[in-house]
Amino acid sequence: MELVHLENVKKDYVIGEVKVPALKGIDLSIDIGRFISFVGPSGSGKTTLLNLIGCLDKPTEGKVFITNVEINRMDRKTSAKFRGNNIGFIFQNFNLIPVLTVYENIEYPLIMVQNIPSEVRRQKIDNLLAKVGMTEQKNKYPSQLSGGQKQRVAVARALVTEPKLVLADEPTANLDHDTAYKVIGLMHDMKKEFETTFIFATHDSKIVGEAEVVYTMEDGLITKMQENKKTGETN
Repeated sequence: MELVHLENVKKDYVIGEVKVPALKGIDLSIDIGRFISFVGPSGSGKTTLLNLIGCLDKPTEGKVFITNVEINRMDRKTSAKFRGNNIGFIFQNFNLIPVLTVYENIEYPLIMVQNIPSEVRRQKIDNLLAKVGMTEQKNKYPSQLSGGQKQRVAVARALVTEPKLVLADEPTANLDHDTAYKVIGLMHDMKKEFETTFIFATHDSKIVGEAEVVYTMEDGLITKMQENKKTGETN
């Protein structure tokens, strides 16, 4: 079943008096429960594409659909609500709130976007803490955690609202080799359990090797689509 659909999506940025095309016409369909990677050099359009899919920006031309909803037609308030209910984000620099504990960082999206009783929140958070192996650190602050632990918290925070889609921009860039593979494995486990679709923008060969489908981007266009034969699946 299709989750993400883009039709002739273009995005221009204006810098001074110069128009800079970041995306030059993207047509794309991604099904539910996939593990997808976008690769390409800096400036190829990967992050811009994730921002459009994530309701963080709007295309200059074209249409973006998530769960058959045309998100580029939404106003800011509606877009924020849709994003909070349907999309999780994992960032290169973790983006944890330093004054909140591990538990509170994971709880934050539930408080912000959903009217969920505290006992239900506790059960959801405790469940995810166990899955990401951070139960014993739940009362610690981000400054007390290693890079790998911070990313585990970020994964849990992205999944706590049970989103249909998680977008990850260079999520392993600040992690060592072994920790990166552990985090990737954790996301694979989450995909299987929740049927969450993961879409990555990355330079990391470890993620590329684990993705089911790899899209190569150059100069604002998708120039290649390659199935990872390890999965035995097709897009």
